Amino acid sequence: MFIRFIVLTLGLLPASCALAAPQVLKEIPASLLGDGSRQNVFVLSGEADEASQRLLIAPVQALSEGILLDTSKALPLIKSQYSPVLLDGFSVRVLKGQTGTMTVVNPQEEEVLVKQGLVEAGDYIALVTNEEDNAVYNFNLLFAFNRSSRQFELKSVLQVTNNSSCDRSLISVSELPEGMLGHASLATFDGRMALQQLRIAKMEAPKGGYKKLMTVESSEFLDSALEAYRKGNNDAFRYVMSYALMGGGSQDICDPNSYLVRKYYYPQHVGWSNDLGFLLGEAGYFQESIELLSAVIAYNPGRTVAYLNIADSYWAVGDKARAVAAYKQYASQMSEVEKASKIPARVSERSAGAPES
Repeated sequence: MFIRFIVLTLGLLPASCALAAPQVLKEIPASLLGDGSRQNVFVLSGEADEASQRLLIAPVQALSEGILLDTSKALPLIKSQYSPVLLDGFSVRVLKGQTGTMTVVNPQEEEVLVKQGLVEAGDYIALVTNEEDNAVYNFNLLFAFNRSSRQFELKSVLQVTNNSSCDRSLISVSELPEGMLGHASLATFDGRMALQQLRIAKMEAPKGGYKKLMTVESSEFLDSALEAYRKGNNDAFRYVMSYALMGGGSQDICDPNSYLVRKYYYPQHVGWSNDLGFLLGEAGYFQESIELLSAVIAYNPGRTVAYLNIADSYWAVGDKARAVAAYKQYASQMSEVEKASKIPARVSERSAGAPES
């Protein structure tokens, strides 16, 4: 009776055909139009001879002429290349938009807030890739309603990656180039073709990866750590900093080489990554500090303070040769910009008489 009610309410089929109605697989309440109105997003089973599901969006208690979207192309059911009983395709989510942030879904099906403006506050639709053999990364295709065109338009394509080991938590959210899938509306979106294009984009990603977006969690975490550090609250500082480290599951620690740079190095926010590398050293996580600061220096050799920070961590673990080399590089770059008077005394004290690298 529930399916019969939905079908008749939306005017999809006459009453005499109600028994042949598609099954409602998912119903999601939403407010997608930016005017406070309410809609329902339905995922329906497709025709028996079609390898797809049906996506339908309609105002609450709408008649057929009120339907906003009705497509069977967006949600293909593709047999996995690894097993004929497994299916690849897209799942449908309705996510909450906020000014200056957007929500994405990671491979563990957890929602993550990212510091990036998508639309004004309100709901939007995410098509999230679902590959049965892949638990490491997915793609989020975010569609928002355009009042002028009256279409749900593709606004962002994101690759969301979790760690393949340790606690398997989020590593990165990267934005693919605008227009990579073309200017698409949900009404004309071809999910089968898009999935092929996304797989190609993954294989042909540039060496440095796509543009990496900062998560709200990372931003707030560093703010809390800096506040505790500046106040001299050592217990609170070390407690906050422990959250930067991935758990090792059955092991006590997780090798920082497996995640630290991919998780915390932001090419568009080098100062942020530098600050975190410094704080890791101050909290006693010297190997993690060295790992992150090495990446900062490798990609930004002119970042003077990073040499001082990494030198201190090298010194703390007893690697005096590398520490002295970094101290000397720091002193050289400070002198080049006529800031030699600001070099801390420990730089010359530790460098004097120490072995060369």
